[in-house]
Amino acid sequence: MATLIIPMTVPATVEKQSDGTYVVRIQHSEGGDVSLVSFGHWVFGEQLATAYAAFINGEATLQAAGAKFDMQLDKAIAEATPVLTDVKADVKKALSEARAEADKIIADAKAEAEKILVDADAEFKKLKTACGGLYEEAKKQAEVILEDARTEAAKLLHTAAAKIDPPKPAPAKTVVEDE
Repeated sequence: MATLIIPMTVPATVEKQSDGTYVVRIQHSEGGDVSLVSFGHWVFGEQLATAYAAFINGEATLQAAGAKFDMQLDKAIAEATPVLTDVKADVKKALSEARAEADKIIADAKAEAEKILVDADAEFKKLKTACGGLYEEAKKQAEVILEDARTEAAKLLHTAAAKIDPPKPAPAKTVVEDE
């Protein structure tokens, strides 16, 4: 990539405009040839204009800044590695403890559920026995009542039938007298 040298008589400067935007002013000659590069973004305009002016003035040496950043990054990684190892070990330990506690809670819950099921089954059997006796007793009483009702109904039917169709008198015996 070719390098383009911008002719300047004075260093490029950043100027804030009345509308809140920024421009970089580059003076190319003593006679006043000037270029203005506008940065109209109201949030980042100042930062962009300052960086551009530094670049034009040759103050921004990205390679040196990049190398310095790389050294700082390497140092930070070297310092963070033992801490990360400790953190990983702590996380593994906490996770295994949490799993053990969860397994214990699950086992306790299963045991409690089984106990509840056994108790419920015993209560069911007790109620079934009690109710079974009551059922048999109620069934016997119902059969007795039903038999009494049938007998009574038969009597009533017989009485009603007798009233509707009275029995026919017995045929009179004819007496024959001998002469």
